[in-house]
Order: sequence, then structure tokens, then C-alpha cells
Amino acid sequence: MKRFGIAAKIWMSIGIFIVGFLASIVLSQIQGYGTEGRLRATAESLFPAAQKSQEAESGFARAIKSYRDAVMLEDAAAMEAGGVALEEVAKSLRAVSALEGLSDGHGAQAAKLAGEVEQLRSDSTAIYGQFLKAAGNITEQMMQQSKEVAARNDTVTKNLASLREALSRQLREDLNAEAANSRRQRMIGLGMFLVTIAVALVAVSLTISRSITGPVFHVVKGVLDAADEAAAASSQMAKSGQVVASGANEQASYLTETSASLEEIAQHTRENAGRAASADELMRNARSVVERASRAMEELRASMNEISTASHQVAGVLRTIDEIAFHTNILALNAAVEAARAGESGAGFSVVADEVRALAARSAEAARNSGTLIEETLGKVDSGVKLVASAHTSFQEISQAVDSGSALVSEIAANNEKQSQSIGQVNGMMSRMEGITQGNAANAEESASAASAMSEQVERTRQYINELAELIGSRPA
Repeated sequence: MKRFGIAAKIWMSIGIFIVGFLASIVLSQIQGYGTEGRLRATAESLFPAAQKSQEAESGFARAIKSYRDAVMLEDAAAMEAGGVALEEVAKSLRAVSALEGLSDGHGAQAAKLAGEVEQLRSDSTAIYGQFLKAAGNITEQMMQQSKEVAARNDTVTKNLASLREALSRQLREDLNAEAANSRRQRMIGLGMFLVTIAVALVAVSLTISRSITGPVFHVVKGVLDAADEAAAASSQMAKSGQVVASGANEQASYLTETSASLEEIAQHTRENAGRAASADELMRNARSVVERASRAMEELRASMNEISTASHQVAGVLRTIDEIAFHTNILALNAAVEAARAGESGAGFSVVADEVRALAARSAEAARNSGTLIEETLGKVDSGVKLVASAHTSFQEISQAVDSGSALVSEIAANNEKQSQSIGQVNGMMSRMEGITQGNAANAEESASAASAMSEQVERTRQYINELAELIGSRPA
């Protein structure tokens, strides 16, 4: 049955009803034909037989009366009427015996009575004819024959009454049987029709319950379950959308603050890059100063060597020593100036320059004060040469350190520049992320609104489905 559609099943149910209805009609027709045949047979046999037997009985009674009147009144016409009446009785009984459909006993009884009536007619005519001819002279023999005829009349009368009653009883029984049969047929037809209606109703009910109501209930239940799940999902989606929107707004706020912080860091980085560039410029200047100081120290060392060489020969050349001291003082002043420019890096050189200047002053003073101090001055000059050599070495180390510092500051400046660029790129990406986050927040809010709208739509759909369930007769569990 599953392979048939709903329309086919309904038409099959209607077909069952139609077939049952037609079957009940056919059965009623068949039974009607049978009843009609039996009633026709009854009308053509028993009813005429009962009627003719009653006529025969009545005719026989008239014939007996006619014979009695003929004897008492000596009326030949009455006797002739009695004979005619008996002849009609005999014909009626012959007609009854000739009817088809009667039982053999009734036909034979009618035929026998017909013979008895004919014989009685013949005998009655003869005997009662003698009474008429005797004209009152009635013999004992005639009386005896009359008594015999009367007894035979009584017997025939009883037999005619018995035949009439038997035929009437059979007619009543047949009619009652046909009435009972008709009632039985009506009850059978009605029962068959009711059974057909019941079977059709059951088939239609099963078809509706299994093919329409059941699947509809199943679909309604499935849709209601799906609606419940969709409502729960939409509610959860709305809550999640609100949480996501709140988180996205908070994230956008954090991104704004982060972007501002990155902008501030980028500003500081640019400032540091500027300071690093200034420091690099200062380091280059310091390097130049150190290089000049180194060259000066190299010249000073050469001069001090010359002074050391010449000091062994200046036993009496104080003027030369005084000039050398003067020049040395000037160089020391220059060195002090350069050291001051060099800042902390030239602090040591300033000390050395001060020492050199003091040494030059002492040398001049010694040259002016006493030539006897030349030997001491020469020793100090040797010490100054060594000190200058040491200072020259220190200046070389300072120059190397300044070179390393300058390279490091240059590298720091380059790194600061790259860092500033990277921070600028990160700031741009943060700005784009902020825009995306704000867009996500807006989308999350729209999703929450859509989820709320979908929840309302699901609720309306649930109401429609409940109305459908009530319309088809029940509510799904």
C-alpha cells in the first residue's frame, strides 16, 4: 500500500464502498427475483387453487341447497341448477388439480374430489329425479338412497372444507414465509450495506490516519521540533551576537587605545631616531675632533721627540727652550679647547693638555730662572715624551672607541628609522583592524537582530502549525 498515493488510496476506499453497495444491490435483486418467482408461483397456483377451492365449496353448498329445494318444492329447474352447480364444482376441482406448483397431495385430493363430485352429481340427479317423478310416493329405498347421498354430501363438504383449509393454510404459510424471507433479505441487504459502509469508513479512516493525518502529524511534529531547535539556535545566536557585538565594541575600543599608543610610540621612535641622528652627527664631529687631536698629539709627540733630542743639546740654548715652551703652551691650549669640545670623551685629554701646559710653563720658568735646571728639565722632558706617547696611545684608543660608538649610533639610528617605519605599518594595520572590528561589531549586531527576527518568525510558524494540527483534528504530542 505504501507505493500508492493518497488520492489512489482514497479512490480505493471509495471503490470498496461502491463495490459493496453494488454487491448489496445485486444480492437484493437476486433475492428479489427469487421472491418474485415464488410469489408468481404462489399467485399462479396456490392463490387460484385456494380461490377455486373456496368457489367449489360455495358452489357445492349451493348445489346441495338447489337439490334440497328441488325435492322439497318439486322444482325441476332447481334440480337442473344443482346439477349445473356440481358440474362447475367439478370443473373448479379439475382446474385445481391441473395447476402447477401444488403439492402432489393437494392435486390428487382435488382430482379425487372432482371425481366424487361428478359421481355425486350423477347419483344425486338420478335419485332426486326419482323423488320428483314419485310425486310424493317416496319409497323406503329412495329414502335410503337419499340418506346415502346426504352422507356422501357431508363427506364431500368436509373434504372440500379440508382442501380449502389446506390450500388456505399453505397459502398463508407460503405468504408468511415469503414475508419472513423478504424481511430476512432486507436485513441481509441492510447488514451488507452497513458492513460495506463500515468497511469503507474503516478504509477511509485508515487511509486518512496512515496516509494523511499520520504523516501530517509526523511532519507537524518534525516541523515543531525543528522550530524549537531553530528558536533555541536563534536565541543562542542572538545572545552570541550580542556577546560578540559587545566584545567587538570592546575590542575596537582596545584597538583604538592600542593605535593611539602605537602612534605615541611611533612619535617617540621618530624623536629617538632624530636624537640618534643628532648623536651620530655629534659622534662624527667628535671623531673629527679626535682625529685632529690625534694628529696634534702625533705632532706633539714628534715635537717632544725633537725637544728631547734638542734638550740634550740646549745646555746654553734657553731661548730655544723658551720658544718651545711657548709653542707647547699654545698646543696645550688648543688641545684643551678641543678636549672641551669633545666633552666627556676628551676629559682625559684635557687633563693631559693641562699637564702639558704646566710642563711647558715649568720649562719656561726653569729656562728663565736657571740654566742649572736643564738637567732636571731634560728628565721631565723625557717624562713628557713618554706621557705624550701614552696620551697618543690613549687618543688612538679613544678614536677607535669613537669610531665604534659612531658606527653603533649610526646602526641605532638606522634601526630606529626601520622601527619607526614598522610601527607606522603596524599602526596602519591596527587602523584597518579597527575598521574591520567595527564592521564585525555592526555585523554581529545585525546578526543578533536577524536572529531575534528569525525567532519571532519561528514563533509565528509554530502558531500556524498548531492551527493546522487543530484543523486536522488533534495536536501532535
